[in-house]
Parts: sequence; structure tokens; C-alpha cells
Amino acid sequence: MKRLIWVLMTAGLWLGCKPGIPDDIIKPDKMQKILYDMHIVDGYLSTIYIPDSARKVASGYYKGIFKKFETDSAQYNKSLKWYNVNPKELDEMYKNIQKMLAAQKKGTALADKLIKEKIFKTDSIAIKKKFKADSLAIRKKMKPDSISKVKAVAEIAKKKKEADSLIKIKKAGTLEVSPVVM
Repeated sequence: MKRLIWVLMTAGLWLGCKPGIPDDIIKPDKMQKILYDMHIVDGYLSTIYIPDSARKVASGYYKGIFKKFETDSAQYNKSLKWYNVNPKELDEMYKNIQKMLAAQKKGTALADKLIKEKIFKTDSIAIKKKFKADSLAIRKKMKPDSISKVKAVAEIAKKKKEADSLIKIKKAGTLEVSPVVM
């Protein structure tokens, strides 16, 4: 009977004293949000071609993240080391971070599509209006002789071709908007 009690007490202590996340380590939900923001900033910084500028910009962003989550770089680095030693928790956090990044990417793609559609609509309408206004102005300037009439008609055809090519470029999906200068 004493042995049974001794075995149960030992098993209880052994199972009850599992190491958890220490108090001075950032908790997983907060650390996950910090890592997500860090990766967003790192992605942005990778688009800056001048390394010195990227470093200057990075420090401001990282300080902002630490301020947002009421922590500092020392606690972040200590927590990151702890999570690297405990990969199970880190793996779970990164699965959630990947889901968050995928959702953001999907939302960004949808927003880009909507922006392209809106730009195409407004730009093609503006191009058509500009073409009509230009062709009317050219016709008003026409002189009664046939040579200037031929020149004016050729100029109108050129403007129409230019407007049509801009509309085709918009339909092809390019987002570059170049105003038609007449």
C-alpha cells in the first residue's frame, strides 16, 4: 500500500511539474502577433534597394511594433530564443501566421482587382471624353479647303487610334495610367 501511494505521488509530481512558458517570456498569442508584424515589416524592407535606408527605416518600424505590444527588444529576443528551443510552440504560432498572411494576400489581391476595374472604367471613360473633345476642337479649326480637311481627318484618326490603344492596354491588365497629353 505504501508503495502504491509512493508511486502515485511520484507520478503526480512528475506530471504536474511539466515545464510551461516562464513568466518573463512573451505569451504565444502576443508573440504570434509580434512575429506577424515583424514579417510584414521585413517584407516591406526587402523592397528598399539601399541597405542604409532600409536599416534607418527598419529601426523605426521595429520600435513601433515593440511600443504597440508594450515590450522591448530584449524581452522579444529572449522570448524568441525560448521559442526556438521549444519548437512545438513556435511551429504552432507559424501555422497561424501563415494563415494570417494568406488571408491578407487574398484580401490584397481582391482589392487590387477592384482598383484595376475602377481605374479601367474611369480611365476609359475619360479617354473617350478627351477624344471627343479633341476631335470637336480639331473640326472647329478646319478650314474649308480640302488639304486642311484631310490633315484634320488624319489627326482625328491618329487620336482615335491612340485612345483605342490606351483602352486596350487597360483591358490587358496593366495598372499604369498615363494621361493623354494633347
